[in-house]
Amino acid sequence: MKNIKITFRSLFKNKTVTIFNLVGLTVGITVSMLVFLFVLKEKNTDKFIPDLNNIYVLTDNNEPYFSQNMVNHVKTEVPEIQNITYCTNDWSPQVFLAKNQKSFKVEKMLTADSCFFRVFQFNPVLGDPKNGLNASNKIVLTQSLAEKIFGKENPIGNTVTYNASYLSGIELEVTAVIEDLPQSSSWEFDAVLSFQTNYLIDWYVDNMKSWGSRNYKAFGRINESVSEQIIKDKLSNIDLAVLPENYKESIKYGLFPFQDAYFDFHEIGILKTGNRFTVSVIGIVGLLILLLSFVNYVNMITAQREKRYKNVGIYKTMGSSRRRIIEMVTTESVLMLLITIAASFSLILILLPAFNRITGSWFTFSEVFSGNFLLLLFCIAAAMVFLTGIIPGVIFGKKPVTLLIRKNISSKGNNWARNSLLVFQFVVSIALITSILVINRQNTYMQNRDAGFAKENIIYANTNNAIYTQINAFRNEILQIPGISEITFSESVLIANDQNWGMNIVNHGDKYDVQFSKLSVAANFFDFFGVRLNEGNGFNENSKTNKDFIINKTAKADFSIDQLAGTRIAYQESCHGNIIGVVDDYNFESFHVPVRAAGFRCSGDCDDVIYMKINTQNLASFNTTMKEVKLLWDRFSPDFPLEYQFLDQKYEAMYIKEARFQKFLMYTTIVSLILSCLGLIGLTFFVMEQRTKEIGIRKVNGAKVMEILTMLNKDFIKWVVIAFVIATPIAYYTMNKWLENFAYKTNLSWWIFALAGVLALGIALLTVSWQSWRAATRNPIEALRYE
Repeated sequence: MKNIKITFRSLFKNKTVTIFNLVGLTVGITVSMLVFLFVLKEKNTDKFIPDLNNIYVLTDNNEPYFSQNMVNHVKTEVPEIQNITYCTNDWSPQVFLAKNQKSFKVEKMLTADSCFFRVFQFNPVLGDPKNGLNASNKIVLTQSLAEKIFGKENPIGNTVTYNASYLSGIELEVTAVIEDLPQSSSWEFDAVLSFQTNYLIDWYVDNMKSWGSRNYKAFGRINESVSEQIIKDKLSNIDLAVLPENYKESIKYGLFPFQDAYFDFHEIGILKTGNRFTVSVIGIVGLLILLLSFVNYVNMITAQREKRYKNVGIYKTMGSSRRRIIEMVTTESVLMLLITIAASFSLILILLPAFNRITGSWFTFSEVFSGNFLLLLFCIAAAMVFLTGIIPGVIFGKKPVTLLIRKNISSKGNNWARNSLLVFQFVVSIALITSILVINRQNTYMQNRDAGFAKENIIYANTNNAIYTQINAFRNEILQIPGISEITFSESVLIANDQNWGMNIVNHGDKYDVQFSKLSVAANFFDFFGVRLNEGNGFNENSKTNKDFIINKTAKADFSIDQLAGTRIAYQESCHGNIIGVVDDYNFESFHVPVRAAGFRCSGDCDDVIYMKINTQNLASFNTTMKEVKLLWDRFSPDFPLEYQFLDQKYEAMYIKEARFQKFLMYTTIVSLILSCLGLIGLTFFVMEQRTKEIGIRKVNGAKVMEILTMLNKDFIKWVVIAFVIATPIAYYTMNKWLENFAYKTNLSWWIFALAGVLALGIALLTVSWQSWRAATRNPIEALRYE
């Protein structure tokens, strides 16, 4: 109790130092804890799945695109793979489940075969998921969706009505309910539909029969007794005799560990993905923020060490033991820590919603009290008490009384250590400022770079059976609506296409297998989007009948096509379509990857997505136009509401992670600058206090205010310059590595680093100059009065 009273007395006596320490530590611990919470979530992605290390992604030529025939081939030839499943996001863009005349929108529906829940053994709540998809018209629900539809009623054995864009009025039996997927899951679905249900769709069955329809993702669970290498060897030596002649040379099966897919295999498509390097950078930034707050605290403590030495010396003179000295210093550290942790938890509670928006997470405050988080906080607290309490206490306890009460015991070595910590603070700040400038430049570059197609003033919506059975009438009426200047169609959104075909090219007598992104489009598709025809002819009124193809420039180069005449694609084993033209490449995927080979077919079954070019003058006229479109839509499609999106917003959404990363770094940069400035203010305060008499003597001897300012500021400028020299190569290396994630990227210009240094120097000068000005303009009589 006596130690606590002494501690409070000391804290209140040095109110400025106490406030700086509390603010710095609270901000540092709060921000670092939130960052570590996010990093732990990312690092633990999919770790909740049982036997995760035994699950693999099946690949063909290191790509995750499989057809049903390929899956069955591997099942037959490699029995050592215990279970193999294949799945895809439901191809219906709008899915509703109806019960008791109430309809519920399913945002994310997965379609999978009967082995899905044997490979991915998610926690069951009701029923048996492992056997829940073994027949047609079966569905497995997540717990939240089941409660939304059935309330407290047991859904097992009950039915729901499946209404989707391609298939409606189908009664589905609920066979199981699983726990909601945690946010640390790379899977995103609300329900899983049995594959056999879609066998009612003719084109779906035709698609699945083709070896080249590689529109599925396949996963396998390997027996624990069998090594990964044995499976890889069997896959590389698999019997290809049963394959059609055209595919025997092109298929090369392989494996990829599912536990690494989140960070290292973004092509899977149906899974969420992360960036290992970005997560590492975020984790390092969180650690640096924590270190900055510690550095501030240590700098403050060491800056006032002369006063602390005298106090400790007096206590030792009065008979305090070494143990009592250690307890006294440690008590102050523990008390500061307890106050800081209480303030940090309050601040976390306030900031958590904003943090969730920035990171795209949905953390709750209860997760802050989870085991891993509390363990991490305990480690930080223990380190802080050890570094700022026990160690200083031991040092104070060892020093003799005569040394403790002597004046000016500061050494150059201690000053060097304190200045080194100041340099560290500005190294972090300059590196973060540089990073935010580079990331902002890259994001601006991606937003402004020509994607190769028009995307402004265009909205799109997914159609359904009700509309495309009356597509001609719908097309004619929608073009009569004022504000709609032009429309076109495709089978999927041009920047979200997941159709991948492995087909044959017949190139002047040579026949070989190729893979490409395939999109069926209307004849006016390229004119609508302003994609330039580079060679050959565009689609015409006979293109649907002739099954014509147009490819992009990348496909022409990849397929080694010199002349279009005499070149065709076999998009079914016995059906060929001529390649009649080549269009310029456009970015139908993000700038992270180079443009892939793409083939466009003019087809009569491409009415799945409608694009409308809007020609309105203001928001009011736009709302009027969309109101008429909605009325027309509801007349043709009463059961499926109009759900439209702006194409440019959809395009920008491809870079949502980069935008979040930029925002995250912006806020952490601000925090690091605040912490650096707090440390600088505190350090300046004590430097000015130590040099008060020197300043008074200089002023008495005729020194001008500007000369005093220059003298006081030059040391701080020197340390910021040293920090800039150290931070520049670190920032260059880090940002160069980050830019490697993009196939199309900006350059690291010299002025970015120079600007970061100038900004840091300016902030440091503004911070220091206020204290320097007060010291330089002070009446020298006050400083020399007692000399």
